[in-house]
Amino acid sequence: MGSTLRQIALECGVAVSTVSRALNGHPHVNEETRRLIRETAERLGYRPSAAARALRGSGTRTVGVVLPDMMNAFYARTISMVQDQLEERGHSVVMAVTNNEGRRERTGLERLIASGVDGIIVVPTPTRRPPTPEGPPLVEMNRRSSRRVDWVGYDEDEGARTLAGLLVGAGHHDIAFIGGQPSFSTTRRRLEGYRRALAEAGVEPDPRWVQLRAYSPDWGSEALGRLLALRPAPTAVCASSSELVLGLLIEARRRGLRLPSELSLVAFGKTDWYAVTDPGITTYEQPIEQVAHIAVQLLADRMAGSTADPTTVLVEGRVVERDSVAAPPTGPEPPCGTAI
Repeated sequence: MGSTLRQIALECGVAVSTVSRALNGHPHVNEETRRLIRETAERLGYRPSAAARALRGSGTRTVGVVLPDMMNAFYARTISMVQDQLEERGHSVVMAVTNNEGRRERTGLERLIASGVDGIIVVPTPTRRPPTPEGPPLVEMNRRSSRRVDWVGYDEDEGARTLAGLLVGAGHHDIAFIGGQPSFSTTRRRLEGYRRALAEAGVEPDPRWVQLRAYSPDWGSEALGRLLALRPAPTAVCASSSELVLGLLIEARRRGLRLPSELSLVAFGKTDWYAVTDPGITTYEQPIEQVAHIAVQLLADRMAGSTADPTTVLVEGRVVERDSVAAPPTGPEPPCGTAI
């Protein structure tokens, strides 16, 4: 099997983008570095893929990437993975950030199209309009707004079902769900999985246990406070993102609430700090690198001229069990329902 740009970069001690520029004749590369990279590529048997060659021969050799939020660690990691994949195929990245606003998304897309990008990868806002046929190829990733374009995302429904099932298996019946904007397809799919797990266990959830508003630490804190004020209060929580978990943990510490003896917690997100909190957080990890690779490959096929029907790819994540789940507290009133 031939080498990749990433392997060449590791051998030479340079960035993947430097390798890409050197092999594609970019003028702003030191000649000694260019020579080292080319010799290393030849020694390792590097051969560009057919898709990569097609990409390098088209348009501006730039791809637009539209993301909702760069402060979110999930999307920061996503853009890093997408950029690596695109640079391996000879493309540079032009990015637009929407802050989950439809108006900013429309403006960003219009500017990318006007700049002549060869294609676009977008995590859509809920208000995104269907793509127009005259625009460049477009692939949706993670969230979904239209079945008329290629899409790759995570099996959110099954992830939430598995997480909630772990709580049921530990003996919980009073299980809450804290999520973001209900208009997001990801929120809806995770909520569906949570409800399906409870239904399969014969559990009828209290509607007040579903708290939806925003993917933010502030909402995570406020939502937990609302849940603890209920009677009965839930004995476990399924949190839909790392931002929500952060806020929840801050509120739990402020109240002196002990996890998992007084409240069990499961969450979404491939987040390093889940492993070092006390307790470590049981989570559904989304395979970001795999989804980034598929999104770029789908776009590469379109930019190379594919006219196939739109493709849908659903990628399974994995549940990592840590120490944030225990049996529910005993007694007439669970400790987590006590105002502290």
